[in-house]
Amino acid sequence: MKSMIFLVILLLSVQAKAQDISAGNLDAAARSAKATSIMFAAPQDEEEAARARYEAEMRAREAYEAEMRKREEEIRRMEEERRRALRPVNLFGNTLKIYAVINGDVLTSRDMQDRANAFVATTQIPITSKNREIVLERVFQGAIDEKIKLQEASKKGIKITAKELEEGVKNFAQSNGISLSEFRAMLNQAQVDEKVFLNQMKAEMAWGRLVQMKAAQNLKVSRSDIQRVMAGITKDAKKQKFMVSEIVIAKKDAKHIGELVQTLREDPRFELYAMQFSQSPTAKNGGHLGWVSSEQLPEKLSAVLKNMKAGGISNPIAVGSDYYILKLEQKYMPGVDKMPEPNEKEIRKMLENKKIEEIASKYLRDLRNKAIIERKA
Repeated sequence: MKSMIFLVILLLSVQAKAQDISAGNLDAAARSAKATSIMFAAPQDEEEAARARYEAEMRAREAYEAEMRKREEEIRRMEEERRRALRPVNLFGNTLKIYAVINGDVLTSRDMQDRANAFVATTQIPITSKNREIVLERVFQGAIDEKIKLQEASKKGIKITAKELEEGVKNFAQSNGISLSEFRAMLNQAQVDEKVFLNQMKAEMAWGRLVQMKAAQNLKVSRSDIQRVMAGITKDAKKQKFMVSEIVIAKKDAKHIGELVQTLREDPRFELYAMQFSQSPTAKNGGHLGWVSSEQLPEKLSAVLKNMKAGGISNPIAVGSDYYILKLEQKYMPGVDKMPEPNEKEIRKMLENKKIEEIASKYLRDLRNKAIIERKA
């Protein structure tokens, strides 16, 4: 009986103590003790978290849109600068004078101005204080070649009809993604006399026929020529190679070559400059040499290429009577990279093109050597 009374008293005592300690007190105690139990963690406010995520997304979007606006503004600014740079530049003042005489044909300052304007309009290379002299020299050499080609075509009885010329200009415009009327409007805006451009087109069309006549007698690629190239490709597979483009300028014409190198490092259009300024047969292909091994190049050139990084532009490299400017596109490491191999048809076409380029280059060089060129300015 006494034990029963003691048990009842004990139970009542425990119940009283449990009532004195509430769930709130327990939670407060757990917080003050920095309890880590999930049972005592404060419930996460999902609405507040969602709001925070939304605000972060909005800030990120605003930053992105601000960056896009900044880029668009920069593109507009650069485009406007390019348009301003491409506007005609008065190079000779308002005085008409004889600039040069080529085999008796007069080239005036007005002819030079028109050709300089046409150069800018068709190449999109502006005339600046950095490249003014080298562009003028390029325009002058082009004018000499134009005169010589037309003179040779006349001697050989080659004529370009008005219809052929019109078709040639139309094709030129289409290759540049514009209509004939748009092209004529472009020439007018660039202050280019259309007759000057037509004369340039006529010279190139006539020259193409002259070269074809020469090549017809010498354009033979034999089976052994193709096999020799294929054997060389197989042999070279174990050698380091370089994908290279070049600009070659004779030392006698390289007075402003430093300006050209500086321009090339600021303007990524190496191929365009090669087409306009290089005196190598590769100029027609934007200076592209393709894959070449060290053994295929002069020692000075291969030594420079070994120390260049892909995309780099070399300083002028003197080799013989010329200066070379190289652009390294890519390096080929044997055992690591896989080299594509051309088929027989591609090799034949490559050899034919190479022969045509060599014939054209020698033909023009011989005509230039015979020409009487008197520079007056």
